[in-house]
This record gives sequence, C-alpha cells and structure tokens, in this order.
Amino acid sequence: MVGEPSAIGGRELAWDPERVTTLRALISALVAEELAGYAERQQQRSLLRVITPDDLAKGAETGRYATGPRTPQPAPAHEVAVARAVEAFDDGLYYVVVDGAVVAELDAPLTLTADSRLRLVRLVALAGG
Repeated sequence: MVGEPSAIGGRELAWDPERVTTLRALISALVAEELAGYAERQQQRSLLRVITPDDLAKGAETGRYATGPRTPQPAPAHEVAVARAVEAFDDGLYYVVVDGAVVAELDAPLTLTADSRLRLVRLVALAGG
C-alpha cells in the first residue's frame, strides 16, 4: 500500500558531508547523483537483451515486456536540473527532512553527518482541494 513505512526504501549516498552545508548544496549533490544514475540506466537500456522466462513472467504480471534497445534520452545539464529541483522546492512540491527535522530554507546552514537520514517527501495535490 502506498505510504506504508515498509514501502520506503533506503540507500547510501556518496558525498562529502562537510561540503554539503546548505539545502541548496544538498539538492545539487542529490541531482548530481541522480544524473549519474540516469546515465548508467540509459546505458544499460541501450544494450540488446534476450527476454528470459523470468522477464516473461514479470511481463505477464505487469503487462509490459521489454523488447530491445531504446534510443537513449539525453539528461539535462546539471545546472538546469538543479534549477528545476530548486524551483520545485520553492513551489512547495516536496519537503526535505534531515534527521527528523523539516528543512525550510535553501541557504540556511545545514549540518550533515555520515549517519544523517534524509527524506524527500513529494506532495501530491488532491482533486477538488
């Protein structure tokens, strides 16, 4: 079910906590990590794959079968992607929670440690609200 704690995944992020001193810098680091992951996924998708029996079973469940390589879509430039992410934050489309506290200001000092827990909470508008 959507929103259950068991549905929330975790992952380790690789950046220097001493260089990320504001929410703006944190967003920039997150965008860089996501762009790198996007490029890697695009590279994997461009390879020709053989559909396995597991792929067929998964396709029967989801209704989608992967058939072959796709034309990679270019990622936006880092600066453009950061600007979009900052604009989305300014527009209130998501919250950032660091170690249980909501971070509301882009340029306020931010203290991160190697054990810090980060959550991005995307807000979804309700119809008729």
